[in-house]
Amino acid sequence: MKYFTKIVDVMIKLMIPIVIIALLMGIARVVLDLRAVFGSETIAAGFDRMVTNILSMFIVIELLRSIIEYFAVHRLKITFITDAALVFVLREIMIGLYQHSLEPGMIVALSALILVIGGLRTLAVVYSPEKYHDPEEESHG
Repeated sequence: MKYFTKIVDVMIKLMIPIVIIALLMGIARVVLDLRAVFGSETIAAGFDRMVTNILSMFIVIELLRSIIEYFAVHRLKITFITDAALVFVLREIMIGLYQHSLEPGMIVALSALILVIGGLRTLAVVYSPEKYHDPEEESHG
């Protein structure tokens, strides 16, 4: 188990710079896509691309938070994972609504998914292990 923990720590340490590089590349892509806003036939077409890229960056940021938190406490917090999932679903809804491409059935399905993920996140906060952690146990252990 000791070797597994060390290997996972090394992998996490390698992932952090990779994700930061990906974020920097994403920011560069957003800046470069400003040309698309000026060069597109309509402002809406240029903004479609910008909105998609910016919302994708928020997903990567949520995942980076999860990776850094794992490195700090050596466990995944379900709240960060559900946050990333919520951002991803909301991204899809916003893009679909912005492009007028969502059908009513898909809107209902994505709304139900948000409700389930939101409920899971709420339960994760209410029944958090940190909430029930007793500091007295550590001092006697």
